[in-house]
Amino acid sequence: MHLLAITDVDRVLIENFSCILNEYDSGQGELRKDHEKNDLFLKEEALLHHNNQLVRTYLLLNEDKNKVIGFFSLYNEEIAISNGQKKSFKFKGSIIYQSMGNDVYPAIRLHQFAMDREYQGRRYREQKYSAYLIGYVFENVRQVAEKSGCMFIGLEATDNAISFYEYYDFKILKKTNGHTLPYLIFKVADLLV
Repeated sequence: MHLLAITDVDRVLIENFSCILNEYDSGQGELRKDHEKNDLFLKEEALLHHNNQLVRTYLLLNEDKNKVIGFFSLYNEEIAISNGQKKSFKFKGSIIYQSMGNDVYPAIRLHQFAMDREYQGRRYREQKYSAYLIGYVFENVRQVAEKSGCMFIGLEATDNAISFYEYYDFKILKKTNGHTLPYLIFKVADLLV
């Protein structure tokens, strides 16, 4: 497998990517919308955002470099964490360092993360393809954190994706509130050990 920046991938390969399943159950309308949003982002927005320094999008290609397995996009952000949320994380076994009374922390946002429908749930050797892709996310964030301050990876997750991220030790910072998705964070210090 090969991880390449979107600028290094043939446009035809990008156009052939789709995380939209052939069929959805009756209760999976939100999942379908999420998949459509991911496809639209990759095909119509990712390159423009990448070239304008808004996000960095990386694509995982197969060994022959003729198929996109999945992709992710990252950008920098700050995360505000209240005292109550910090106490909640102590209860969950994670302690959040408090610097000089500041409640805003440097982070990297995992903006998009999607697998092509042919690779969803499938394995390569001992791991699922999605495990390889999230591993590349962690490696990119680790490299940034070694050069610059970065305490968290943050992301919004749909209900169907929360258990995937929790498996990799992301914690829910904010629960669903009306029209917003749950917000999860991962403590980057765990990558630097």
